[in-house]
Amino acid sequence: MARLKKPVDYIAELQSSSDRNKRRVGEQLKMAYATWTKTLKTEDFLKFLELIQRNKEKIGAAQFFGKFRAFSFEEYVYHVLKTRVRIPKSLNVFWGRRCKVSAGKNGVYGIEADIAIGVEDNAFIKPEIVVDAKVELDASRLKTALASFMLVKAYNRKTRCFLVYIKREVDAALLKLARKWIDGIFEFNAEEKEVKKFIVAVQEALLQKL
Repeated sequence: MARLKKPVDYIAELQSSSDRNKRRVGEQLKMAYATWTKTLKTEDFLKFLELIQRNKEKIGAAQFFGKFRAFSFEEYVYHVLKTRVRIPKSLNVFWGRRCKVSAGKNGVYGIEADIAIGVEDNAFIKPEIVVDAKVELDASRLKTALASFMLVKAYNRKTRCFLVYIKREVDAALLKLARKWIDGIFEFNAEEKEVKKFIVAVQEALLQKL
């Protein structure tokens, strides 16, 4: 399944709240969302995330807050890939879909990928590229990403796997070790250097498959 609830839905929920403060936050987020989706500048997106963070208490439940931020970052990466990478006509960019990692007599199994570039295969995606997006990257989230990537590569070792994050909360030594198993790890910040490197890495990976 694609993402059933997207950042615009979280914003709309705040805008329709009976709480005046929540409605005000919803309007501010709507404007900030419109800005970054138009410019796709990392700086504008980070301002949007900061606005969510500053209004954490008004936004409410931890689950609401956490998913709102996580899905927002996924959407940002999705739009970056859709607009800044030359995607072959035979492929498409998918957000929040299940990628096939097993197919045999015991049935078909898939794991959800934040973003994938590939082709639809019935209810699943057959990926050429898989991207995991983390707002905060701690040891637990890094291990989860590694496990997912290993399953993807066990099914098709030619699949390229990339990890992008905003804030590092994991030991540098562990992150260095993880680079042996991941095709690219990139920190997104306002300078956009790593974003550009990410775009180049994905583009080169796709060109190798043509």
